[in-house]
Amino acid sequence: MRNEKGFSLIELLIVVLIIGIISAIAIPRFTESQVPAYDATAKADIKNAITALEMYNIKNGAYPATATELESSGFSLSAGVTFDRYDLETNNGIQSIHMHLQHAKSPNAWHAKYPEEGTQIEIRLP
Repeated sequence: MRNEKGFSLIELLIVVLIIGIISAIAIPRFTESQVPAYDATAKADIKNAITALEMYNIKNGAYPATATELESSGFSLSAGVTFDRYDLETNNGIQSIHMHLQHAKSPNAWHAKYPEEGTQIEIRLP
């Protein structure tokens, strides 16, 4: 009988199988935990957009007609966040902005209509 040291092929296969099972459980949960962070970024950007809209309105007497016009006044979105919708609406002579923002890595879109709905921000699923 030889005194050999080391692992057998079966032992190594069992260890690899256990690591694979743990990875299969952990990776999707890690990915899901990132979505709230992406949503928080989009929500923060929509709050900052509302502040920028008010500043623009005070300076120019009207809201910007396009998202590009808002961004040219100094407002910028975070990396990965885009306007899915930005509309200047006028009802009974009162202007309001209807906008949706979404992070590229989140399935959620965030909605605000300012000043009609105030600073209320709601989730809108695409």
